[in-house]
Amino acid sequence: MLPTVLGYIGIGIAFGIVSRAAGISVLITLLISTFVYAGSAQFVLITMLVNHSPLLSIVFSIFLVNARMMLMSTTLSPYFKQEPTWKNILLGTFLTDESFALGMNKLNYTNRTLGFTWLNTVNLAAYLTWLTGTGMGALLGSLITEPNKFVFQFAITAMFIGLLYYRSFLTKRYKSNCK
Repeated sequence: MLPTVLGYIGIGIAFGIVSRAAGISVLITLLISTFVYAGSAQFVLITMLVNHSPLLSIVFSIFLVNARMMLMSTTLSPYFKQEPTWKNILLGTFLTDESFALGMNKLNYTNRTLGFTWLNTVNLAAYLTWLTGTGMGALLGSLITEPNKFVFQFAITAMFIGLLYYRSFLTKRYKSNCK
């Protein structure tokens, strides 16, 4: 999970800085990350707020950006049929692209089993790391007045490179354990 955590810190910092540069307070920035908790949608939200977009447009755009989460949750749901509804809601609420990828990867190495405790731990660690990164970025954002001078979009690419590295690392480790 380490590569994803590092990615969340980088993207969270970028979001915090962009949000502050858009004139949004540290508190509101943290509240957005706490309640919206959807990196790409949060960047869309900030952009649309700054451009004074209608509320309905903002809500619809965020829904479209996050619609993929329904497909991911549906893909994972057969592995949690035995769990109570509240646990499934908890897993779906905190599911991210990265925790989904880690969960699907884990299925390849655990005889197609995936436990609530494991995925919930991954989800909550990601959430707390995202909030930490956002907080750091919001505080740093007060110091950086022109975030476009920096390449914050690279943070998303770096996170996925980290995921690929992690998968490669697990594959090598798995193959060496099978010998």
